[in-house]
Amino acid sequence: MKFGVRLPNSGPLASRQNIVQVAEEADRLGYDSVWVHDHILWGTEQHRTHLSAGSAEALTESQRPNFYESVTTLSYIAARTTKVKLGVAVLVLPLRNPVVLAKQLANLDLLSEGRLIVGVAPGAPNITRPEFDAIGVPYEERGKITDEYISVLKKIWNESLPSFSGKYSSFKEVQVFPKPVQKDLKVLVGGGERGISPRALRRVVELGDGWIPAYLTPEEVAEGIAKIREAAARRGRDPAQFVVSHEMFAVIDADGDAAKSGAAKSLATNFVSVEEGEKRSLVGHPSQLLEKIGLFSKAGVDMTELKFIYSDISSLLKMMNLFAKEILPSA
Repeated sequence: MKFGVRLPNSGPLASRQNIVQVAEEADRLGYDSVWVHDHILWGTEQHRTHLSAGSAEALTESQRPNFYESVTTLSYIAARTTKVKLGVAVLVLPLRNPVVLAKQLANLDLLSEGRLIVGVAPGAPNITRPEFDAIGVPYEERGKITDEYISVLKKIWNESLPSFSGKYSSFKEVQVFPKPVQKDLKVLVGGGERGISPRALRRVVELGDGWIPAYLTPEEVAEGIAKIREAAARRGRDPAQFVVSHEMFAVIDADGDAAKSGAAKSLATNFVSVEEGEKRSLVGHPSQLLEKIGLFSKAGVDMTELKFIYSDISSLLKMMNLFAKEILPSA
């Protein structure tokens, strides 16, 4: 299994300096990838309640809800790193003009020499509606828009003179160059915090090249992957070609009890209970993490995006080094 690290492009420790430092350290330590997530609007309430980087302990009343834009941030990180792949999990696809986005992502893949990983989704129901309203995109049609825009991206990336006629995007024989370095630049589809929904399953198998779920148990991941493989085979697609990248919180410490203590407040913020959070995260000493990682690997997960829980950057770097030393060689 390959491992990536979520960069602090949002949260209480989001800053240019911290994003760069974490990305460069991940590159040096041999992690496979670094990741950002994507929103256009991000307010104080989301800042307090949707922690994707940092920790609950690092929150203060005076912080601005900074959210560093995903595509431009990855472009900057592409120039500061050499080996690590650059992932976004996930672009809220209906909020982007698909022709412009296809150009931006192809350019980013070229500038990074083929290191881009593209994840997309219609947008989470509970936090994205204000973004749709502000940008003037019909929120209730976000699923249909996502389907159409995935097709647009692939047409522009893979055809020299593409045309498209749809409800939300239409163009005829356009020339958009350069093309991505990756001849098979994949689109991974987000969806699933308790398994894969029927809509996400259809989108993955009919339009996508993989699945990006979050916070699943090994059993839930295995069930979702089995559904994807079965549906892909029915459509005549090779099930082995689908990529699964799972994102989850992580705390590693030589002292397992210390790891649980360090994770508790943030897990309580993001889940119904600390116990439920531990069930859906990697929390403990190295041997405990290796045991759980083995279950995810057996289930069919190809990549894991680690959303470390940390109250300061030095704590994050310490965990990244410990994980690289104890887990990367063995997983």
